[in-house]
Amino acid sequence: MNYIMAIQLVPHHPKTSEYQSHVNSAIEIIEESGLTHFVGPMETTIEGSIDELMNIVKKLNRHLENEGCDQVTSNIKLIQSEQPIKIKEILADYYEFDEDE
Repeated sequence: MNYIMAIQLVPHHPKTSEYQSHVNSAIEIIEESGLTHFVGPMETTIEGSIDELMNIVKKLNRHLENEGCDQVTSNIKLIQSEQPIKIKEILADYYEFDEDE
C-alpha cells in the first residue's frame, strides 16, 4: 500500500496564545524525518508507510507535550492506495517544484 497523510496541528500552551513557534518546531521534526513532505499554509502533507506516518503523529504530539502544550488537536487526512501516489504528481498542475525538491 502507498500512503499520503496531511496533518494540521493546533497546539495550546497554557502560558501563551502564540502557537507558531510550536508549529515551526513540529515542522522541523517532519523535515528531520527524511520523509517526502510539502508544507502548506494550513497543513503539512507527508508521504510514507502507515507505520512511518503514525510514528510521526506520535512523535509530534509527544514533542508538543514536552514543549509545555497542555492540549494538541491533530487533524489528519490519510490517502491509502494500491497505486503509487506522490505529492509532486498530485500538485504538478498547480505548483512548480525545483529539481532538488
